[in-house]
Amino acid sequence: MSTVINISSAIQFPPMSLPDPAHIVQFYTSDRFLLDGLAASLGSALESGESVVAVTTKAHQKGLLARLAARGIDTVEATGKGRLAVLDAIDALKKFMDPRGPNRQRFLREFGSVIRKAEAAAEVKGKRVVVFGEMVAVLWKDKQHEAAIRLEQLWNELAQTHFFHLRCAYPAKSFQGKTKGEPYATICAEHSVVIPA
Repeated sequence: MSTVINISSAIQFPPMSLPDPAHIVQFYTSDRFLLDGLAASLGSALESGESVVAVTTKAHQKGLLARLAARGIDTVEATGKGRLAVLDAIDALKKFMDPRGPNRQRFLREFGSVIRKAEAAAEVKGKRVVVFGEMVAVLWKDKQHEAAIRLEQLWNELAQTHFFHLRCAYPAKSFQGKTKGEPYATICAEHSVVIPA
């Protein structure tokens, strides 16, 4: 069962009161609000010696990196040390998608490796890698709803063997009309925490 938290709590990720591991979904109406919250949470993780993996759209990548830099984080250095991995969501999808949907083995191998490298690079050991992902939103936007749901399930499977907190984000406008009912509920059911728009 998913926990619904107040949108004002979205800045604190992963919140200390959340289940471990946390798989959070955020529905957002403003890119600025999403990026401000991400920069705060991912920036805090980097500042505390943790590692971060951000799988973003090109539209969000520049804004996220600029906000991290404005916090005083040397993103080039963090990337070089392996503590920050910023991946393009579309390029990442190409590594494991088949015409029928996500290839389970390729996804687990690809992102298992990404998580292990980030965990090994962390300055503080024993904490989960903080992951942000928009691949599911890319699939949803392309009307590949079943593939997006399957990818959410694969993230949950990966969390059984790897050490990370995950936050997914979807534009709230993607859930209108026919996708507002059961598809929305299905997405929410794959997450431990829901941050509504």
